[in-house]
This record gives sequence, structure tokens and C-alpha cells, in this order.
Amino acid sequence: MKEDRLSDSTFHYSTLVKRAITGIILGTIAGAIQVWFFNRDLMYLWASIAAGVVYMSAWVSFTDWLKLAGGKVLLGGVSGLIAAIVWWSIAIYTEDAFIQAAVAGLCFGATYAWSDQRMT
Repeated sequence: MKEDRLSDSTFHYSTLVKRAITGIILGTIAGAIQVWFFNRDLMYLWASIAAGVVYMSAWVSFTDWLKLAGGKVLLGGVSGLIAAIVWWSIAIYTEDAFIQAAVAGLCFGATYAWSDQRMT
């Protein structure tokens, strides 16, 4: 018998909601820093909030819900890449900044996952 992963009792939606709220908070802080200190447009704030939610939701979905192989750090990097694409498409959408956003997303996503893994 094949188990349905959606009905798996080990995944709790409260974890996803908590991480999404954490993503909103972290994204808001990052966006506020961009707007306040670097005099960016408010679109950077909205992009950071969206990227924070996407990162946390993707990371929890990949590691806890889908239980993909590769470890939390690798999946954190992939989630960071997805979040960077979201941020880039909302904030600046210029071709020359895509590589920078992708590399930053991979690095920050993997670093956050690594630090979270060390705490548990």
C-alpha cells in the first residue's frame, strides 16, 4: 500500500504556518533595510516579504512534507534560489542582476537551513 503524503500524520500544517509567518517577519526586516538604508523603492519591501514567505514555505514543503532527498541544507539552497527568482521578478527584473540574486538566494537559503539544522 502506498501512503498518501498529504494525509501523513507526521506533517503538521502549523509548522508551515509558523515558518510562513517567520518568512513574513524576516522579509519585512530585509525589505525595510533596503528601503530605509539604501533608499530603494517600496517595491523592494514587497519583493522581500514575498520572497521570505516563498523561501520558508518551499523549505518546509521540501523537507517536512515531501521529504525530498538531499538534506536540509541543499533543499534550503534550492528554496533560496526559488525565493531569489521571486524577489528578482518583483523588485528589479533586469537581466544583469539575475545571477547576483540567484547566487545570493542559494547562499542565504543554504546558510539559514544549516544554522537552523544546528539548533535542533
